[in-house]
Amino acid sequence: MSSAPELTWLRDAMVTRPGGTPPRKLHLVFRVHISAPIRARLHAVEHDDTAGVGHLVWSHYKDTVGKALFPPVPLAELAAPTAPLDAARSLLPTLDDTNYEWI
Repeated sequence: MSSAPELTWLRDAMVTRPGGTPPRKLHLVFRVHISAPIRARLHAVEHDDTAGVGHLVWSHYKDTVGKALFPPVPLAELAAPTAPLDAARSLLPTLDDTNYEWI
């Protein structure tokens, strides 16, 4: 069984990306528990207009420590997958070329 998505973080981002002028994006990051049977049926490939084909890896949230997530969110800092959310901490600092660099 899977849970209903919960809005967890908001992050405003305008960072220079390879290939042109930085787009401005507001990232809405949701938290949802996806059961193993459903996860097994999810796509493992994505198609990006500029980067081509990419492979998706579905990971446990605690396994994201040290991984390059975009947008960078404090996923591994959640106490538990179902821990109550603190709305005051949902708006993350703005991301721009002074505090983020594409790897």
